[in-house]
Amino acid sequence: MTDRESIQKKILSIDSDASFNALALALFREQSKNNPVYRQYLDLIGKDPSSVLHYTAIPCLPVSFFKTQQVISVSLSDLKLATQSVQFKSSGTTQQERSTHWVYDAGWYEKITAEGFQRFFGKIEDYVIIACLPSYYENKESSLLYMVNHFIALSKHPLSGYYDFAGQELAQVIKKCQSEGKKTWIIGVTYALLDWAESNIKITLDDSSVILETGGMKGRRRELVRSELHERLKKGLGVKKIYSEYGMCEMLSQAYCFEKEEFEAVPWLRFGLRELNDPFSSFETGSGVIRVFDLANMDSCCFLETQDIGQREAGGKLKIIGRLDNSDIRGCNLLYQN
Repeated sequence: MTDRESIQKKILSIDSDASFNALALALFREQSKNNPVYRQYLDLIGKDPSSVLHYTAIPCLPVSFFKTQQVISVSLSDLKLATQSVQFKSSGTTQQERSTHWVYDAGWYEKITAEGFQRFFGKIEDYVIIACLPSYYENKESSLLYMVNHFIALSKHPLSGYYDFAGQELAQVIKKCQSEGKKTWIIGVTYALLDWAESNIKITLDDSSVILETGGMKGRRRELVRSELHERLKKGLGVKKIYSEYGMCEMLSQAYCFEKEEFEAVPWLRFGLRELNDPFSSFETGSGVIRVFDLANMDSCCFLETQDIGQREAGGKLKIIGRLDNSDIRGCNLLYQN
């Protein structure tokens, strides 16, 4: 077993706060040495890696660095020779500078996303994967699009694929899936799901269907708080639950929201918070800027500060409540509290 395989096995085997903390600290030591951008950032803020004794005290690199720097923890020569490397780019307009995440091993991303799916929804092959992601089709370097393509391939069902929610074909596909006893996993951008829910095309869904919204109106509609959005979707689509995903191109892992607007993460992903006006603060409960500890980012940077604002209560999961002022409107679940 190579060192990479050993680390990946440890990541997927995390089953406690103690095992997460131990591996997070080990990866922090490595990335503080091997990631030039992160090492320079630590030097500039005067942080000695040896002084960090718990993962919550690890400094988080602002995701804005992915716009201007190559954030990698592997050597440039190894990256150039990698046979499965891929670049993920954030969504955005031509006027916006887009983030780029250099992924050394696309196979690791495929493995980690499939494992996350299975932990929350069960086996991918038990589902027909149905997607409507019009805002992402033109961004061929979207990590979300890559993930969904991978899920479609793993489902091995001829009906899995991309559909127009405004068309009649989807109703026929869902009806066929129900007649075959196949579950459907339906992922769509928020405005497309709302259009579908409010259309005259009546589709009867049941408990075998998982509806997952990726967030954001992309300028097509007025932004809604998540509770209002989910109520509209449940009423229009006739389902009891609506699910949400939290992810971004700078992260390889995802978190999913099932109820109470709170996101639950895979075991190798943790969230923290910092004060709005103090970039070096760190706390676990309350409201503040979201800090991400994503150990799947073993080849880039595991420790990131997002531009999202979150809220956590003691022992609770994470709620996404907004974005920092002047930050790009992009990614998943950018829903605002008005």
